[in-house]
Amino acid sequence: MNKVSVSNSLSLLTAQSHPATELRIVLIGGRYEDLHSGKSSAGNFILGQNVFNTSRRTAQSEARQQEVFSRRVTVVDTPGWWWHYSRENTPKLDQIEIQNSVHLCPPGPHVFLLVIPIGLHLCQDLKSSLKQHLELFNADVFSHTVVLFTAVTPCSDETVESKIRTSPVLQWILQQCGNRKHFLNISNREDRDQVKKLFEKIETLIAINGFRHCSVDRSQGETLRKEMRDLTERASKRFDQVQKQRNKLKLQIEGRLQLYLFLISYNISYPILIVVVLWFFML
Repeated sequence: MNKVSVSNSLSLLTAQSHPATELRIVLIGGRYEDLHSGKSSAGNFILGQNVFNTSRRTAQSEARQQEVFSRRVTVVDTPGWWWHYSRENTPKLDQIEIQNSVHLCPPGPHVFLLVIPIGLHLCQDLKSSLKQHLELFNADVFSHTVVLFTAVTPCSDETVESKIRTSPVLQWILQQCGNRKHFLNISNREDRDQVKKLFEKIETLIAINGFRHCSVDRSQGETLRKEMRDLTERASKRFDQVQKQRNKLKLQIEGRLQLYLFLISYNISYPILIVVVLWFFML
């Protein structure tokens, strides 16, 4: 048995003898075409309650808390990025929301769950996209990450392992995360043992990391909130300007239409009607 295996075994024993009373989890991941990341569904499954809205895309980072297996569990859901896009193609507000997620579970998350639907098409672009988006946290995220495979239809562990064996991209991701993974079959909501085993893996990771959570720069939190306020205000002003322009255009069109109908009602000769209408529309 090598040193890493011995260290992990000792960490497992430590975690089992001293289970955490509090777990702080941040869900991260991307989306691909019509396939959503499933982070919100995974969060609901973990907490045992439908606390995250799964009918729409997550636009803001949201934190929810529940008592689960005698632990106070905080789960933070985050906006997803496009797996095959670089970070520069992700809207700035989404980037800020992703960064802000770690400030919603102070003093910092114990673990990041990288949510990957089992049906995700894994292209090479995914590797650079993942690295670029995780750099938003300015921390060693991989050392605090467990890959969470999810399925919304019945699926076996062997199917997951087969996908890993045939996917160099998945193998690379797992290597970055210390080969930590868990499979969550969301279609089986009654099987809470899946969550219990996930917590055990998280607690083992916490022990490996010396019972330290992911470090968070608290001063960054206020800076991010200010950026969000500024972006929101600018977006609101742009929206108001567009609405004013649309209303102005609507009034112009209605006025011209009324003039046109007025001229027709008085049997104005066709050539004069054309001249008047063209003149009015050129105003």
